[in-house]
Amino acid sequence: MPKKDYTKSLKNDIKGIRIGVPKEFFGEGINEEVKETLEKAIQEYKNMGAEIEEFSLDIAQYALATYYIVACAEASSNLGRFDGIRYGYRTPEFKNLKELYKKSRSEGFGEEVKRRIILGTYVLSSGYYDAYYKKAQQVRTLVMKEFDKAFEKYDVILTPTSPTVAFDIGSKSDNPLEMYLADICTVSVNIAGLPGISIPVGVDKQGMPIGMQLIGNRFQEETILNVAYVMEQKLKFRENYKK
Repeated sequence: MPKKDYTKSLKNDIKGIRIGVPKEFFGEGINEEVKETLEKAIQEYKNMGAEIEEFSLDIAQYALATYYIVACAEASSNLGRFDGIRYGYRTPEFKNLKELYKKSRSEGFGEEVKRRIILGTYVLSSGYYDAYYKKAQQVRTLVMKEFDKAFEKYDVILTPTSPTVAFDIGSKSDNPLEMYLADICTVSVNIAGLPGISIPVGVDKQGMPIGMQLIGNRFQEETILNVAYVMEQKLKFRENYKK
């Protein structure tokens, strides 16, 4: 792709831009404050001349599982080379080759990385590869096709960034499943290979930020950057939402 100057796409004008709002991302499990804040942002876009339409994009429930299978499989495969010899951290004390591998990886990787390596090794293992990894890649293709259909009609897709407001650092460390579920709105962008941007559009009663995600078609970064820029200029979040 040719090099682009993305600053030139910040026109502060979105008249005629078609924004699709997938109803599944605003249904069950979405925090009410998040929903209300995003509805206000959607209304602001309408006031600025954007064409807003609700539509069905029933992929979130499949995308989350697909992402964690594919991402963990890739983590397991890619991090296999971090053995303390060719790449990565090397433990300072070891008695033999086996202990070098074990201690280097045990000391060098954090808990979440280890968890993903174990999950990834499992889904790639003999007897489970077809049931998990191969199927996840097939579902990934379906997710991409659903987005392709949506982008035939819309320039931008608008969703929450997370179904809840921002949580405190470390507050979900003991519950990885709950932490993974917080990604339900964003992982479909990763597996479909699309550009996405998240910007704050408000705060909850405790002053924690609420994010809005804008998804664009492949190589259409200029569009989502401008749509995000317009909202940023309107809200002036840094000035108006200081704690």
